[in-house]
Amino acid sequence: MPIYYFDGNIIGRSSGRSSVGAAAYRAGEKLRSHAAGSAAYRAGDELREGEGVIVHDYTRKKGVRHSEIMLPQNAPSEYKDRETLWNAVEKRERRKDAQLAREFVVGLQREFELREQIEVLREYIKENFVDKGMCADFAIHDKGDGNPHAHIMLTTRHVTPDGFGKKNVEWNDKTLFLGWRENWADVNNRMFERKGLAERIDHRSYMAQGIDREPMVHLGYEAAALEKKGIKTERGNHNREVQKRNEERAALKEVPQLKAEKIEQDTEELRKIAKEAKLEDELQKIREAQKIARYIENPIESKPEPSFVSALEKQFKAEKAMQHIEKMQAQQNNAEQTAKRMNDLKEKYIELEMAKNLLIAQHNKDKLELPPLEYRAELLEEHAKNIEVLQGRAEQLREVRQNVRMLEFAKKKDLDEKLAHATQELGRAQDFFKNRFSIDPSQAYEELKRLQEEIRTRKEELKAKQIIIHDIRKKQETIELAYHTQKLLNETRPDHEQINSLIEQMRKPPESAREQQIQQRIEHQLNVIGDTSFQKVIDNLPPYEAQILTNIREQAKEHKRQIELSKERDRTIERSR
Repeated sequence: MPIYYFDGNIIGRSSGRSSVGAAAYRAGEKLRSHAAGSAAYRAGDELREGEGVIVHDYTRKKGVRHSEIMLPQNAPSEYKDRETLWNAVEKRERRKDAQLAREFVVGLQREFELREQIEVLREYIKENFVDKGMCADFAIHDKGDGNPHAHIMLTTRHVTPDGFGKKNVEWNDKTLFLGWRENWADVNNRMFERKGLAERIDHRSYMAQGIDREPMVHLGYEAAALEKKGIKTERGNHNREVQKRNEERAALKEVPQLKAEKIEQDTEELRKIAKEAKLEDELQKIREAQKIARYIENPIESKPEPSFVSALEKQFKAEKAMQHIEKMQAQQNNAEQTAKRMNDLKEKYIELEMAKNLLIAQHNKDKLELPPLEYRAELLEEHAKNIEVLQGRAEQLREVRQNVRMLEFAKKKDLDEKLAHATQELGRAQDFFKNRFSIDPSQAYEELKRLQEEIRTRKEELKAKQIIIHDIRKKQETIELAYHTQKLLNETRPDHEQINSLIEQMRKPPESAREQQIQQRIEHQLNVIGDTSFQKVIDNLPPYEAQILTNIREQAKEHKRQIELSKERDRTIERSR
């Protein structure tokens, strides 16, 4: 099932992050970040690791399938190098709370191959960002667990052949952001269309789509963990109320009308074909037997015509009449058994359909909750590693400071400035982490492990639901084949109207409007036999029965064609008048 996911955030120094570190994490590379604020960096001097350089090494990161930088035409060509690009961004920003980059996280469609995902991203990034003057750095993450996604990092300043200029505040416009959301759906849908797939994604809310459904709120990791343990939360209660209201809305909707006229027309045509197949003689015998039975049981009240009585005396004896009555009773019993068998099949199909719909709804809901959960885990890991890098740099600076000789006052002062700056960066990173994740940085990997376990459990549950849904569909296919087979064979029987009437009498009253809607849809599905279903039926029948049904089917089509030609001739005559 295609899924729409689009989320944005700002990468800034207020969270203790650097754009170089963020880019290294997303691309799974080792990048050197020139520490902002260092005297040597401002002077353009060579930097020694541990004093003016921070190394962000994420080469062990798994799941990075592709990374790429896209530049506007007027950008310096050296910005094609990731380290050069983001260090240029860091150098241009002076403020301690500077916004360094804009990031979007987008869900990729599993229906697309990797090359197609790259094609979609390139098309989207060029149309929306690069053509407007932004430098873009994107990376595709896919661990093969069913949630491929991409990180798109964008610069925030005008770029010229000489480097970065002023901030472009127009890129912060909310309407522009809404346009980016919409165009992500458009570009994906164009790829679906090129591939000849019917699937589509939609960026709009339920209300904007005209869907009479109230959206639920995102639980968040804390509420989700409590709910999983059976502890009800405020958000969980809210979502349950919303789900209940949505079900009531669906139940109160007008039940779509089935194509009753089409069903009736098809039935009438098959009835005519049965008569043409010389089954009318058998019907006439049953009618005569019914008259005989009534006459033998009560000759006075039945008041048959004299000619009929004479014919009876000549043609039938009492024993013969009783044989016909016994035959009718046997047919009646057989009709009831057939009707019961077909009704049982239909009821089982409806039961499976309702179970399947419930599972699909749960599966889709769980699937929509996975991307935010996985992105949270990814973001937590990135911030935790960033804090480790900043801690390592602060420790290195302290060690270098301790080894400086007594009289090297200038160097001591420079190192003190760097250490103070590193300590401030570390403090900002730790404060942001506590506010963002509601835990202490020391608990980061414990929380990450918990999140990963929750994600793994949810994915296993999704797979289990998929297996159950698949099994239900297979059972439904078996039931549908059995029902269609019996329905087609019924059309060769003289008592098929009686069977249909008995099935109607056996129908179980629906308990709700929703169940009624499902019941009517399934009855339509079971009663209208298309060419594919018909072929499956005859493939499982003995040759002589298959041939009879094939002949009836062909005669029905021919009869229908003649009717259409007749109607067309009538319309032509009417137009000519």
